[in-house]
Amino acid sequence: MWSTGSLLGIWLPILATTLLHYATGSDAHGVHDVLRRVYYIPIIIAAFRHGLRGGLTASAVTTVAYLPHAFSEVGHHDPASWTEKVLEVALYNIVGAVSGLLASRESAARRKAEVALDQQRTLQEQLVRAGRLAALGEVVAGVAHEVRNPLHALKGSAEFIERELETSRGREMWELHVRELDRLDGVAERFLNFARPAPPSNERVDLVEVVVRATQLVRSQAEQQGVKVEVAEVSGPLVVVGDHDQLVQVVLNLALNAVQAARQDAEGGGRVSLGLEKSDAGVSVTVDNNGATVDPAERERIFDPFVTRSPGGSGLGLSISARIIEQHQGQLSVGDGPLGTRFSVWLPSE
Repeated sequence: MWSTGSLLGIWLPILATTLLHYATGSDAHGVHDVLRRVYYIPIIIAAFRHGLRGGLTASAVTTVAYLPHAFSEVGHHDPASWTEKVLEVALYNIVGAVSGLLASRESAARRKAEVALDQQRTLQEQLVRAGRLAALGEVVAGVAHEVRNPLHALKGSAEFIERELETSRGREMWELHVRELDRLDGVAERFLNFARPAPPSNERVDLVEVVVRATQLVRSQAEQQGVKVEVAEVSGPLVVVGDHDQLVQVVLNLALNAVQAARQDAEGGGRVSLGLEKSDAGVSVTVDNNGATVDPAERERIFDPFVTRSPGGSGLGLSISARIIEQHQGQLSVGDGPLGTRFSVWLPSE
C-alpha cells in the first residue's frame, strides 16, 4: 500500500487533484467537474493493485480530502450543487468497494488457477516418471530373471566342487567364488524388488511407531559415523492404511541416506532429524540432514533408478522407496529443509 508504485499511482494523484480543486476558482465550473471525476482514477488503481482494502482506503482518503472543499469555505468552494457533491462522495466509496471486491475475486481466482496448474504439472511429472519406471522395470525384471538362472546353476556346481577341494588355496578361491555368487544374487534380488514390488497389505499403520522403529535401526550406524539422530515428539498415533514393513523400509532407507549425507558442523558432528506433520488430507514423514542441498535440476532425476549421490551406492534405494509410496497412493519428494536437505513422505490419512 505504501510502495513507490502506490505513491506515484495513487496517493500523489489524489494529493495533486485535491490541491488543484482548492486552487481553482469557484467560477470555473467545468474544471471542478473534471477534477471530481479525476479522483476515480487513483481509486480504481488502488482497488486493482490492493483489492478491497486498497479500494476502500483510497476512496476514504479521497472523501476526507474532498469534503472540506465541497461543503465549507476552505480554499475555493466547489460550485456544484449539494446533491451532485453528495452523490459524488457516495460514488467514490461505491466505486472503491465494487472495484476492490472484483479485483480481490480476480486475484483469488488467479491464485487458485496457479495452484491447480502447479498440481497438474506435478501430476504430469509423476505420470511421466511412473511410465518411465514401469518400462524400465520390465527391462530390469527380464535381465534379473535371466541372470538368476545361471546363478542358481553356478551355485549348484560350487556346492559339488566343494566336496572335491582339498588344498587351502582351492578352499580360499571357492569361498571367494561363493561370496561373489551371493553378491550377484543380492543385486538381482534388488533389481526384482524395484521392477516388481510386492503389493502393500491394507492394514492400519501408526506412522509414529514406524518412525521410532526406523530410528532404532539406524542409530548404530549413525553413532559409528558421529551423526546425531533426533526425533521430533508427536502426541498421539498418526494412522494410515498400508504395509507396515514396507513403510519401515522406506523411512529406514531415507534415514540411512541422511546419515551418509550428513556432514560435520560447528558442533562437531552431523545431524539428522525425523519428524511427523499432520494435515487435513494426510500425514507427512520428514527426514532432514545437514548435508549439501540437492540441486533443483538433480531433483527431477533423483528418484530414477541407478541415480545415486553416495559412492558405491546402487541407485535403487530411492527408486524402490518411490514405487512403494506410489503404491500407497502417496508421494515422495525432496527439497530444502531447516538443516539442509529434506525428504518428505506424504501418505493419505485412513
